Amino acid sequence: MEKKDTILELKDGTQMDFDIFWLQRELEFQHQNDKFQFRTNENHSLKFGELINSLFDIRKEELSVLSINDGSLITIEGEQNIWDYEFLQHYKRNNNGEYSYYREGCSKLSNQIVLTLAYKTFEKSKSDNDKSISKKDAILIVHLQYPEGLKDKVFYVQTTFCLPTVMLERSKKGINPQPQTLSILIGIDFRPNAETTQEFFSVFNSAKEKLNSNRTNELNYLETELLEVLFHPKIAKEFYFGKKVMTENRFWDAIEYFNNAFKALQHKWWEDQLSDEEFQTLIESSFLIGYCYYELGLFDKSYKYLEFSAKNSKNGYKYQSEYINCLIALKDIRSLMLIDHNLELLTKKSEDNRTSDDYEFFMFLLRRKAYCMIELKQYDTADEILKHILKKDPENEFAKQEIEYIIQLKNNE
Repeated sequence: MEKKDTILELKDGTQMDFDIFWLQRELEFQHQNDKFQFRTNENHSLKFGELINSLFDIRKEELSVLSINDGSLITIEGEQNIWDYEFLQHYKRNNNGEYSYYREGCSKLSNQIVLTLAYKTFEKSKSDNDKSISKKDAILIVHLQYPEGLKDKVFYVQTTFCLPTVMLERSKKGINPQPQTLSILIGIDFRPNAETTQEFFSVFNSAKEKLNSNRTNELNYLETELLEVLFHPKIAKEFYFGKKVMTENRFWDAIEYFNNAFKALQHKWWEDQLSDEEFQTLIESSFLIGYCYYELGLFDKSYKYLEFSAKNSKNGYKYQSEYINCLIALKDIRSLMLIDHNLELLTKKSEDNRTSDDYEFFMFLLRRKAYCMIELKQYDTADEILKHILKKDPENEFAKQEIEYIIQLKNNE
């Protein structure tokens, strides 16, 4: 069977169909307000002037200077030249049919192209009937990101516009004036637009029809994925990529992935629409956010997420363990209370009901209590706990090292 050109093989041997990402971006594009839906192709020029005029009512005669940072700084002057500037020319193929959209843009950040437009200089305003300060000194900042989609099919460029508040116009904006911002997707079609939209809506409408007629068992792979994006925001993928980047110690990136799942599930929880299985997923996503914050040393941020997972999970010593670690890092006196409470619960368990997980958690609690006792300078109590650990595990390196550490501390007093 011929391999699809949209299949990507990951390092761990799994495969991912990038048709999913195309469908997700097209779904996002189609849900934009009609006046924000801009598509272009290699045979059509999306003029910068037409775009900003449509979005912000900026007129041709107001244009002054356009600066472009795509690794090198380019300046364009003249209202007609700025108006006719081909907005997404960086993403077109060259004469050899190759893509060269990879750029080092603002501050040498990969694929961050920044366009800064200054319009209506003071001198120009003298010859214009419009004397508005907001036009005379205005600047528009445009930020283009790395495209998503499928080569030779469709690219989607995340485009963010920012109109900062002009200093002398702050008062009319009220207290705490905010800049005007807009972030949209712009599509670049490398095949006929009609073909793209037809393919999308064939999947989209088929999925909705099967859902409405209770034939969910007939949903194919793409239809299922599209509905998950629409009704249950790609939680599985957020977890997949979150855990993937977490193994690379990219904790800030991982937090963003897990937080997407957490917010989606939290919203359903407030509306009392969360199933038991989804609630467990909510607990896990909260735990993973807290874990990442803990690894970053942000224990105060970690605390609330780890507390939620620990207090709402009936089973799961990993939730309790990380919560205790966080409390100790915060030097919270409740850490000892929680340790003693869990030790009491474990010791009350009958021998027949104890599991290997119980034993591991019990040893963890003893190590943590010994650590707390040392921090509180209760060396004799800590020494007793450590010797108890060695009775159960004679080769325990932690206990051996901590006993030596206690001896050193006593000698230095």
